[in-house]
Amino acid sequence: MPFAPKCIISCCLVLLTVAVTAASVSAAVYKYKKDGVWHFTDDPAQVPAAQLNSSSGTSPPVHGETRNLREQLIAALHPANDIETATLATVAVETSFGYGSGFFVTDDGYILTNKHVIRLNPKTGTEDDPAAASRAKTLERYQAKLDRESQRLQEARSDLENFRQYIDGQPESSTRDFNETRYREGLQRFRRWEQSVDEQRKKLDSERSRFETSLVQQRLDVSLAGLSRNFTIYLADNTPLYAYVVEISDQYDLALLKVDGYTTPFIRSSPPLASAQGDPVYAIGNPVNLRNSVASGVVSGFEGPFVKTNAQIYPGNSGGPLVTAQGRVIGINTFKKLTHKFEGLGFAISISVAMEAFDGI
Repeated sequence: MPFAPKCIISCCLVLLTVAVTAASVSAAVYKYKKDGVWHFTDDPAQVPAAQLNSSSGTSPPVHGETRNLREQLIAALHPANDIETATLATVAVETSFGYGSGFFVTDDGYILTNKHVIRLNPKTGTEDDPAAASRAKTLERYQAKLDRESQRLQEARSDLENFRQYIDGQPESSTRDFNETRYREGLQRFRRWEQSVDEQRKKLDSERSRFETSLVQQRLDVSLAGLSRNFTIYLADNTPLYAYVVEISDQYDLALLKVDGYTTPFIRSSPPLASAQGDPVYAIGNPVNLRNSVASGVVSGFEGPFVKTNAQIYPGNSGGPLVTAQGRVIGINTFKKLTHKFEGLGFAISISVAMEAFDGI
């Protein structure tokens, strides 16, 4: 039958088309939020219906191909100098408990950041949180004040009861009438006082409840953060990408993340000791979720694994790069208790320390 080969070829072409179409459909990646944590899946059935339409649905590069993010960012943002070029490689890192910063250190997607950006302190509590400790002490002082007020209220109640008994033992007279008036006035003052103390106690109970709830939420955030291996990062043009944990340093406040399938912009490093005191430096990051902010300063000195600088390092800048005037990274911005001891002085972990900690890069 002369038409058989054509039939077979046609069938093969149909099957190949179906296979390619199916592969294209299955390449979609959906993002959804559950229990405060972002998840990624290629199965739309796993995405809650309320979030399905708002899921990113962004397809990753086809296997074997890479998308050039460096070219994309240069075309979109047109950097005018070395510092702006360094901002192209800086990213915002979103977690279940907030935002931090990070930056690409290779052209194949490796990202350096601080460990505390993606992992909360497992010893979360008032002893590790100055703000929480201060609030707890304030509540204790308020409780002590209310206890003293309640004691005085009880003494006033007892005085009123004794006065009532004294009046009841008096014969009808102008003196008794005068004391009755005094008693009624005293009773009114007592009731207003008692109402005020009750309102203050309710307010204290409400404040304490909110405080205890916040501590529970912190512990929950710690648990969720400890389980998270995947995060959403945002590029300088706000493009969201999926990143995963490669390694977390046991010794330093450092973590290594990675995105796959992209050619990424990256910041070249410079040995910190090649810089001198007084040399200009720039802290790049996302303070208060403000994308790609730059704070300028100078190298103030070196202390152990840290580069000291007067460039302002705020929460949200953590994990971002500290770069030279040539746009070379010399440190990873770190905002922790160290900065509370030295007013106006920031600390960045030496890039040399980071490269030694993660020899895989």
